[in-house]
Amino acid sequence: MRVLVLHAYSATNAGDGLLVEETVELLREALPSPDITVAALHPGTFDIPGVRIINAAPSIRGFSQEFRAAIGSISSFSLVVGVGGGYIRAGHPMETVKMLATHGYQLLRASMSRVPSIYLPQSIGPLRFGSLPVLRSLLGKIGKIYLRDDRSVGELGLDNTMRIHDLAIMSGHRQPRDHVDVTPTPVLSVRAVRGTISDPVRRLAAALPAFDGYVQSRGAGNDDTAAMASLEPLSTLPRAQLMSADGPRRVVVAVRLHAALMAINAGHWVVHLAYERKGFGAFDDLGIPEYVFNVNSFDVEHVQALVSDLLINPERRRQYDLRLAESRDQALAARAKLISDIRDTARLQETTP
Repeated sequence: MRVLVLHAYSATNAGDGLLVEETVELLREALPSPDITVAALHPGTFDIPGVRIINAAPSIRGFSQEFRAAIGSISSFSLVVGVGGGYIRAGHPMETVKMLATHGYQLLRASMSRVPSIYLPQSIGPLRFGSLPVLRSLLGKIGKIYLRDDRSVGELGLDNTMRIHDLAIMSGHRQPRDHVDVTPTPVLSVRAVRGTISDPVRRLAAALPAFDGYVQSRGAGNDDTAAMASLEPLSTLPRAQLMSADGPRRVVVAVRLHAALMAINAGHWVVHLAYERKGFGAFDDLGIPEYVFNVNSFDVEHVQALVSDLLINPERRRQYDLRLAESRDQALAARAKLISDIRDTARLQETTP
């Protein structure tokens, strides 16, 4: 069974890399020995055993020969899958142009194909500048679209959408940790949103007595290294250290959603400073909506107090863990439903003349 996965970005962004890995794992659990091809904008950053990675990035000479061959023979695939994420959005003119240039053609071909298609958990929107009717028409031709926040569901208003959790929340790799060793220094992970670190984030960094840093995304035109260094952390933690299930637990303040979700999956307590709708949907699904704030307008003193309380108050940490545990059954049920839907969609292709 051949599967074409569209819209992958770059594994130098740990969140995007995670979504591709989770997609491959879902497909392998749902389907018998699938032959998977992933179309990525930065294919050289991915290394997934047994998966073919092809270059989907447009250039002045058009698309690569391997991508044109895959798209040209799309009818030979059993299933077309859109990787999860937040890449279909048109909030401002440059974002709209970039989205159409990098993802528009892939969406067009998926919507035109008679091959069954599934788009994994997405945040779609905002869709401004006249893009809504065009993109809504294309998205309406996709077999099933899973959306990870209520705003996307409401704005699209399509019958082929279904509200579900982010893939990282449904991951089978969450590491619940019972030990109570807590490092007294919090971790701050930031990114420049539209070219700048928000004033509340800078004031929070100045208000914390000390903090370690963590960089979630490096390279591919989406590098958090300089932004993180500008806040002068005590140290910048390697990904393998922070995201390991070993060692003491940390209190983490993260701007990128998947830095937050990966840290939760590694057993840490996380406060998320969200810059898009996806963050609020995710923390609501996790059962901890009081730990997510708007990155541009949060109350610095309140978030600082929350971080301090998580560091020193065992009862707050226990309640945090309890809420996550209570949400876990629902997340795993959603994952089972998603696997079942993938399996059923692929069977539909097998039985269609």
